[in-house]
Amino acid sequence: MARNADTDYDLIVVGAGSGGCALSKTAAEAGLKVLLIDRRKKEEIGEKLTFDTIPAYVFREFGIPVPEGDELDFRMTKLRVFSPSKVYSFEADVDAYLVHRRLLGQRLLKYALDANCDFLSETDVMGPIIEDDFLVGVRCRTADGTVKEFRSKVTCDASGFTAVIRNKLPDKVYHNESLLPEDTVVCYREVRDLVGSSGYTPDPDYPGWYCYLQNRGYFWVVPEQKGKTNVGCGLPMFPDHPDPRAVTIEFCESNPGVFGKKVYASGTGPTPFIPVRADQPELVGNGFVLVGDAGYQVSTNSAYGVPASLLAGKMAAGVIKRAIERGDVSREGLWEYNVMWKQGPGAFRAFADGIRLFVQNISHDDINTLIKGRILGPKEFSAIWSDQVFGYGIVEMVSKFVNNFMHMGLLIKAFLVFLLSRRLNSLYRNFPSDIGSFDEWMSKRRKTYNMLFSVLGVNRGL
Repeated sequence: MARNADTDYDLIVVGAGSGGCALSKTAAEAGLKVLLIDRRKKEEIGEKLTFDTIPAYVFREFGIPVPEGDELDFRMTKLRVFSPSKVYSFEADVDAYLVHRRLLGQRLLKYALDANCDFLSETDVMGPIIEDDFLVGVRCRTADGTVKEFRSKVTCDASGFTAVIRNKLPDKVYHNESLLPEDTVVCYREVRDLVGSSGYTPDPDYPGWYCYLQNRGYFWVVPEQKGKTNVGCGLPMFPDHPDPRAVTIEFCESNPGVFGKKVYASGTGPTPFIPVRADQPELVGNGFVLVGDAGYQVSTNSAYGVPASLLAGKMAAGVIKRAIERGDVSREGLWEYNVMWKQGPGAFRAFADGIRLFVQNISHDDINTLIKGRILGPKEFSAIWSDQVFGYGIVEMVSKFVNNFMHMGLLIKAFLVFLLSRRLNSLYRNFPSDIGSFDEWMSKRRKTYNMLFSVLGVNRGL
């Protein structure tokens, strides 16, 4: 079929979130003809109820300036973590930025546009165009109601949790692994005045988060600019999970000396749902790549998607460029992206996923014990929040066992989970560059997770 200069592209990116903009920017700078599509108005790109927290190293690795001016709320240096009882806590050192999400989103979009990426706003992607088991473009309804087709050598789904392309692809194009409810977090948050503090809530000038481990998920209080606070929770969708809105309101109303009555903003952002697990086993298909939440590339410790999506977008752009130059945009031709991600950022997230499953599947009493006895403490959370794997020396291990011998069963379970989490990390770091070895790798992954589920005493699969 003859190419049309107006509707044919090297790369189509669906979704102008952080990952979509990062991919579009990097690919266009590399000389590819790129079309970025989003259903929102241009000025709404990046819009979110509150600020986002992004580790400092992400800006260095992506290669853009750190936030400043109105885009920056504050430099985060501390994270205080509380047990469910709020009796026990510890403070971890972190290095991150609290960032105005809309202003960052607009900056990322500008980078893409400055690189000569074409952009369609207020455009709904209706579905994929598939020919000969390849994704070759998308069908859209533009702002004026016109239905149009755009074709591309490669298409990226960066549309977030809804995954508007991924979920419509047949198995011959892409091998999808579905998401279990308990690996999905539902969120709610409010912005209120921070009028005071208590023994378990932060002062208005606290340089970071207060985080509470409860309800198999997490609750947070984050001081923000001008005396406001972002307060809310993210709860895994187990059948008996409480309503996050009700949990948030009850917490605020039970602390009237800390939170003002006026609610300046409330809700969830573009979607209340976040995939919180290790990433999709396959991030590529025939003419297809995934970036961001659509590929489950989310930090399992905080449920933030911006850090991973920026890195994944940059990584995918180079692979797509090379695949197009070789004339092979098949699953095999794009496999390098899957390898780079799994062996790099994906390996840490697999490690953190094991820790996440542990905390998610033990009782509040056990979490109280973990924090009281420093089985989980500053070292572990500083590492996890910096996207790093932690380990222990002999002296540290002996100290943990001696100080917690009254809870030997829980301690042994924690140690076994740590070992299996390290095994997951090693498995991902050794992800096969040979696509023919992928099935064997998947079998090892399944066995490792099944051992983890057995240690935790839960009956579930992937």
